[in-house]
Amino acid sequence: MKPITQYRPNRPEVTGRFRTHLIRGAAGSFVIQVGFAGLAFLNSILLARLLGAGGYGAFANAMAWISLLVIAASFGFGTLLVRDVAIYRSRREWAAFKGLLRFSDCFALALSAILSIIVFAVAGCVFPATDKEAMRLSLWVAAPLVPLFALSSLRESAARGLEHVLRALLPGMILRPGLLLTGIVAIYLFWPDLLSAPAAMAVNVCTAAIALVAGEFWLRRLLPSEVKRIQPKYNCKSWLKAAFLMLIYSGMQTILGQADIVMLGAMRSPGDVGLYAASSRLAFLLVYVMMASEIILAPIIARLNGKEEKERLQKILTRAVRIAFLSVLPFGLILIFAGGNILLLFGHEFMAAKTALLILAVGRLADVAAGSGALLLGMTGYERTVAIIFSGAALENVILNALLIPKYGIEGAAFALVISLVGAKLLLSMFAVKNAGLCVTIFGTLLGGKPVRIGA
Repeated sequence: MKPITQYRPNRPEVTGRFRTHLIRGAAGSFVIQVGFAGLAFLNSILLARLLGAGGYGAFANAMAWISLLVIAASFGFGTLLVRDVAIYRSRREWAAFKGLLRFSDCFALALSAILSIIVFAVAGCVFPATDKEAMRLSLWVAAPLVPLFALSSLRESAARGLEHVLRALLPGMILRPGLLLTGIVAIYLFWPDLLSAPAAMAVNVCTAAIALVAGEFWLRRLLPSEVKRIQPKYNCKSWLKAAFLMLIYSGMQTILGQADIVMLGAMRSPGDVGLYAASSRLAFLLVYVMMASEIILAPIIARLNGKEEKERLQKILTRAVRIAFLSVLPFGLILIFAGGNILLLFGHEFMAAKTALLILAVGRLADVAAGSGALLLGMTGYERTVAIIFSGAALENVILNALLIPKYGIEGAAFALVISLVGAKLLLSMFAVKNAGLCVTIFGTLLGGKPVRIGA
């Protein structure tokens, strides 16, 4: 089998059809991302108001732990599936296609089962105090989410590799948060005495199971008929090597987004965790447009990894980052100058997080402006570079959190995230120009230079 990084499409894409596919896919992805952002935001407000800062902090802390564990359980196979499924499909290598699907499922299931067991032991050690009982119970209840989320993410990635973006995203981004919202409202209306952070997490586990079943059903319908009939072929060594590098950079990227909440939970009160989680949720809304474009761009970048497609790819990347930045700039300015008023949606006690929100909003705007360097490098064979950069950034983030949280609280956590995240994104942008010959920032080629062949 040819090395994946040497893949070249057999013929150029038809410009009109390609543009239509990109626009429709990006638009559909954006609509789903907006729907997910809206549902997640409503869930956050509802949980914050019903549970208070402490209860919401316990829920958010457990979800931060689960997010970290799911990355480990998936072992980088999510990103690998997006890239390799697109390539195997183009080459019609159906045996390797089926083998990768089966191997990634078995590996993730075994690893996630082990991690779920570890959660039970860790929760009791990290949160032994009586005043953190809600955190401990929420984490115990959340343990089954590790295999459920890991397997769901693999199905989503495989469907994205097949370029069925909308069906890939619907179970996890619309169905699950929609059912969670419905379940929380039902408990509040019919069993209000049972409402607590662990109860909300139990509902989350049930909705994740339903979303997994839906994702499995849709993926089976999307698979080419050849995949269903052929015997699988396994290239376990090469898959594990590539997945491990992708695990490092995706895992370190997740640490950048979750270490602040996890470390706040260990070093400060549940109330502080709740305040910070609310401001972090608001600031994270600024990256949803960029995330929507990346979902559709990932398999396209893998297919356009060729000299004859480079100028088109540069135009696509520049347009995508500029649209993303200009789309969120007005809301970002609102968060910067009037974020305290928006925090009132969560409750009056959340006004204490307005300074943290200002810091995070500025950082997220810079994040969007720096573009999708990690995506480009990961999809074009430079996983090692991304892994090294994110490893350094994650280590920096943990050290800064340890230094700043004890003295500055949630504002210290916000500074730690912004400094490490923006620094990593700038380095990725520089290496995208150096290694891939493409500029991913809002400046495009305005600062000089032109696209060159990847690997040149």
